[in-house]
Formats: sequence, structure tokens, C-alpha cells
Amino acid sequence: MMTRLLSSPVWAAPMAGGPSSVELAATITAEGATAFLAGGMRPVGQLIEDYRAASAGAGSALAAAGSTQEPGVIGVNLFVPEPANTAIPTERKAPDSEARRARAEALSAYRETLLEEAHAAEVELPEVSDLNPDDTDDWDEKLDAAVAESWPLITFTFGLPAPQVFDRLRAAGTLTGVTVTTPAEAQAAVRHGADLLTVQGPNAGGHRSLHDPQADPGQTPLLDLLAEIRFVVGPDIPLIAAGGIMNSGQVAEALKLGAAAVQCGTAFLRTPEAGTTPTHRLALEQAAARMNLTRTSLTRAYSGRWARGIENRFQRDHKDAPAAYPEINQLTAPLRAAAQRRDDVESTSLWAGVGVAKAEAKPAAEVLRDLTETLIFGNK
Repeated sequence: MMTRLLSSPVWAAPMAGGPSSVELAATITAEGATAFLAGGMRPVGQLIEDYRAASAGAGSALAAAGSTQEPGVIGVNLFVPEPANTAIPTERKAPDSEARRARAEALSAYRETLLEEAHAAEVELPEVSDLNPDDTDDWDEKLDAAVAESWPLITFTFGLPAPQVFDRLRAAGTLTGVTVTTPAEAQAAVRHGADLLTVQGPNAGGHRSLHDPQADPGQTPLLDLLAEIRFVVGPDIPLIAAGGIMNSGQVAEALKLGAAAVQCGTAFLRTPEAGTTPTHRLALEQAAARMNLTRTSLTRAYSGRWARGIENRFQRDHKDAPAAYPEINQLTAPLRAAAQRRDDVESTSLWAGVGVAKAEAKPAAEVLRDLTETLIFGNK
């Protein structure tokens, strides 16, 4: 299975919230490449249906084309909930701890800053007492599904599960990966049993996969980070480079410097197959029109975890959001939904990497071919 995975130099990254659709996964895997379904915040029953539909869709596309080639691999990416994240000290997770009390106070203060937004949007915000830091996002059920459904590849974001999780998946024949942002995270992931590592650089769109949500995001450039992580984990762990890769020249450079493959998300956001929302598409079109005037920045304003998106008014107005995922994600859900209904690009999350202005509105298969052009033709 690892050989099959690494025969694909470009992978379609998991993008939670809609972009990593069934259709996108089916299209990419029908091209022989690896694609992900984003399991974070996705009900387990829907995730099972999505996986079956994507697999069937890839098979149907190949049959319709009269192709006998084997489809690529469909992976599933899971968010590691706080109760299962071994990178968070136990004392910080205790319900009656000082850390939890301080977190609730910070959430209450942040909620106050959102009341005017809520009034203008005509929505009600949840009370702080209704926000659940221990929401498991169907964690156990999703692991059960991975085993029962024989999913070939599971990767983890937002933290590091216990070694027993990796042992269980390995026994079921599933390969495992962890998204890492530092050499220390990489070493811990390998110790716990990860088969591969997604090395996420600072230019990546969407959430940074800091294992400790209280940590500050690193700024080491992706290619330097690849070298640092290769040094500490040795030569045998495949490294998948992610973050800011938008063209075939960047793909070739990452592979030359030791990546086994690269993972691209922003490059696929404007494809018709992606489940990108209309409001997000509008912002992406505007970014393409403005080109170098488009700015992305890191924010915790929408979810309570650092994430990179197209900078807008909401991000600028709420720079002091505390580190409190998933509570802030729960808190801002009504505001984001209202902004989507109004096509208000200044008030909703618009996750994208620094290369967002270069994302093109064309079929996913064409984007994939563009990303591998240098590797095939050597003409860029």
C-alpha cells in the first residue's frame, strides 16, 4: 500500500468544511493520485457514506473511460479531539482545573466582543456554559469505522493520539500519518507509530496542526522544515510536504529536497468538483482579480485554533481570540452561517494559503496535471 501511495507525487489535501467533496476525491483518485476526505466535524455515518460514494465514483469514472488502471488511494483525515490528544498535559484537560476555569473566563470575554456582530446578523450566540471543550467529534466511532470499512489511510490533525490508536489501525492493515509543524512533533509522532508525516509549513491554508493548541505557530519555511524533520526522524519515514505549493516547479523542488510527495489544498479550491461554498468562491475570485493585493493571515477568531485565511474585517476586528477549540468554533457557527447566507466575505472564514491568488477555476484533473507537468515533461 505504501508503494501505491507514493506512486502519486501530488495529493489532494483534506479541507474540512466542504471543499474536500466526494466528487473531488473521486476525480483525483480516478487520475491515479491520492485524495482525502476531511473527517473533521463530519458525522461518522455521513463520512462512511462519503467514502463509499467516492470509491464508487472513481471506479465509475475509470470504467466510463475504458481504463483498466488502478485508482489512487482515498485517505481520511481526522481531527484529534482534546480528550484524545496526548500532547496536552492531563492537568490542563481536567474539568475542574485552573486552566479550564481561565479558559471559560476568556471565552466569556470573547463572547462579549461578538454580541454586536450577533445583533447585526440577527442571530443568537450559544452561552459559554453550552460550549463543550471535550466534544469528541465521533472520535471512537470514526476509528471503529476505519477498521470496519478497511480504510487504507488515516491521517491525524490537531494533535497526537495515543500509541494504542496507531497499533489498532496497523493491525487492521491501515497506514497512518500525522500532520506535524515542528521537529519535536515529528519525533513524537514517529514514536507513537506513525507510518508517514505530513510536514505543514507556515504558508498552508486552513488550520495549523499544532499538537499543543496553546503553542505559537512556527515560521520555519517549508523546505527548511522538511530538512530539519528529515534529520530527526531519519531516512525511512516518508515526508509529505504541504503548505503554499501552487505550481509544478514548487512540487519538483520539494521532491528534490526529500519529500516523498506533496499535498495541495488551495490549488483545488476553485475547481468545480470541490465543495467550496459560493461565498468562499466569491472571495477566491476576488483574490484572483486582485492578485498581489490579496493578503492572507493567521487568526483564531473563528475556531479558537490558528488558521490561515484571506484576511477580512472579522479577522482584523477580533485579533485577540483565545486558544479555545472547539468552543470558539461552536460559538461563531451562527455568525458564519449568517455570513454565508448573505454572501458576506468580510464576516466568514475564508481558509486559503498564501498562493490563493494563483488558484484557478478549472477542472481538478487539469489542476493535477499542471502540478505534475515538470515531473512529466521537464519543461518548466
